[in-house]
Amino acid sequence: MVSAYLSLLARLLRAALILMCFALPARAQDIRIVTEEFPPYNYSDNGLAKGLSSEVVQAVLAETGLTAEFLFLPWARAYLTAQNTKNTVIFSIGRIPEREDLFEWIGVIAPYNTSLYKLASRTDLTIVSLSDAKDYSIGVSVEDVIYQYLKSQNFTNLDIVGEDVLNIRKLALSRLDLIAFDEAAFQYYIDLEDIDPALFDRIYRLDDISGGLYMAINKDSDPELIRSLKSGLEAIKADGTYDQILNRHRVMN
Repeated sequence: MVSAYLSLLARLLRAALILMCFALPARAQDIRIVTEEFPPYNYSDNGLAKGLSSEVVQAVLAETGLTAEFLFLPWARAYLTAQNTKNTVIFSIGRIPEREDLFEWIGVIAPYNTSLYKLASRTDLTIVSLSDAKDYSIGVSVEDVIYQYLKSQNFTNLDIVGEDVLNIRKLALSRLDLIAFDEAAFQYYIDLEDIDPALFDRIYRLDDISGGLYMAINKDSDPELIRSLKSGLEAIKADGTYDQILNRHRVMN
């Protein structure tokens, strides 16, 4: 009789624990953060997340009391993971109409400007309007915001690579007419590759996708978690933490 009672009690305790787990608030739930190698905004260094955007996300987590590991993936995989997995945060992501309904948008975490670049020696190549660029081959990265934007504008002559830096190398070797690139990342990579910046000209700003990089989350995520992250980002902007991070990276808001 005693053993049967203890067995029943153990089952009841297990059931209670399971119910408690389902009832835990968003603060105690596991969340996942996915991103890519995209310096100077986000990159891994000896297993640690570094860069301007990474620091902003870390500050948001600290503000909200949340903890999560940063998972660095190829962009296309990170993008799909965030779309298909609840409570998954993605950054740094551009916000365009094609993506608007795919995520819940937490907010801007970094300034962002994108331009078309050519070889300085290509004096025959002039871009006055976006449509002028349709006549030329343009290097882009798979499934990133630039690729999606140009595709939405009916560009067909796009040369797609898996790593951003490959486009700079191709342009330097005259294997492309143009590349579309984030301006801060472009400077970072030509310094890293030890390429003379005078080799290139920035010739056209893509204003439609310039402005800011975002932190976003799977749209089916816990509403409390979404509210917490939005409040956390607002808080670090209000108390000056956000501006301090920008200043450390010598970026103007």
